[in-house]
Amino acid sequence: MVTDTPIVTNPLDQGELLLGSVDFNCYPSGVGFHLSRDGGSTWTRVLCMPFIDTKNYTYVPLGEPSVGYDRKGTAYAAGVYYDDDAYGTGFVGVQKSSNGTDWGKPVVALGRVGYVAPFDTSLAVDASPHSPRVDSLYVSGVGPFRAVHGKSQVWASRSVDGGATWAQTAVDPVQLYPEEDRLNRIAVGKDGTVYVTWLHCRGKKGGGDGGALCPTAHMMFSKSADGGNTWSEAQRIAAVGMPHYWELPHTKYDERVLDYPVIAVDNSSGPHAGNLYVAMYTWTGTYLRVQVIRSTDGGTTWSQPVRLAPPTDTHDQFFPAISVSPTGVAGVSWLDRRNDPANIDYQAFAAFSDDGGQHFGTNWQLTQEFSNPDTNGDFNWMGDYTGNTWRGDNVFIAAWMDSSNGVDMQEVVGEVRLK
Repeated sequence: MVTDTPIVTNPLDQGELLLGSVDFNCYPSGVGFHLSRDGGSTWTRVLCMPFIDTKNYTYVPLGEPSVGYDRKGTAYAAGVYYDDDAYGTGFVGVQKSSNGTDWGKPVVALGRVGYVAPFDTSLAVDASPHSPRVDSLYVSGVGPFRAVHGKSQVWASRSVDGGATWAQTAVDPVQLYPEEDRLNRIAVGKDGTVYVTWLHCRGKKGGGDGGALCPTAHMMFSKSADGGNTWSEAQRIAAVGMPHYWELPHTKYDERVLDYPVIAVDNSSGPHAGNLYVAMYTWTGTYLRVQVIRSTDGGTTWSQPVRLAPPTDTHDQFFPAISVSPTGVAGVSWLDRRNDPANIDYQAFAAFSDDGGQHFGTNWQLTQEFSNPDTNGDFNWMGDYTGNTWRGDNVFIAAWMDSSNGVDMQEVVGEVRLK
């Protein structure tokens, strides 16, 4: 079983792609990475993240893969480590490679040994030649704390020496149950500004996981203009409806469908340079609908949501990912049940905007085969997020979880050539 599909392009070699995964072929490690040197036609597993031994525990990589490249073409891979005694302590580990094949030892990037492991984590690399902090690395996530006791808080960590050392900073105040921060994502603009988005909700006391029971969640935003040292006051940028317990409807095993607010920046020199985009879903009361909001002023104000699928598509749409081409085209991919009358099986779709996110055009169907979210081996879990990237200015590459083999989830990569 292989799930969760972040993907990125090497800025020095557009044919080189790095793909992350929760990869049970790496057992007993749970996080693996694949490399393609031919634009996605063939792939090789180049890394199963190794264990880290400390005085008291062995830490095991078990989830939340992230990937990135710096301007020098150095590849970075991140994953969350947990202690082997099931105490829930851990951290984000980051490894790097100058050639995509040989990888250095993992370094603790976010969290502290003995603290509760951060979760919902994300990696971003400043790869812009125009940035005053080019090649800086950033990792964000929720936590960590010595003891949780109903606390949550968004943190960001930065490295200015290629991942050798890291400095951590809180992005927002501590949230106390039933207030809850979750589902964090991070991105960097070409001027070096760092942007963080996450989901915040107020749960119901006595209902277990607070965020899982909130009928309305707020997508939040903060930014840093000084390389992650200080952060702007947290801002609500959208409200979304949430399905009960974050459950994907019509699934036998109550598959979870987390709603990451995925942020992307237009780092081109085109007419919409600097635009910010955030992709998410909302629960309409009858189905999940993918949508995008945008900001044209650095995150001060945000548009109303723009839907991706046509109004006639009232089947579930979920797990969106977004990235922007070198010429400023915003591309979104997601999973969609529109072609299954029973609203169970899904396929992958994509849509594009060349007018700064005001409209998204034709929906491109990326696969003819159907996948059932319940067909996921013995794990009763289909994954939590998908990914996409660009090869040059006209080839959009999407990666997603696919169970069309009828056995379990595997990662599949597809592309759209726009011109």
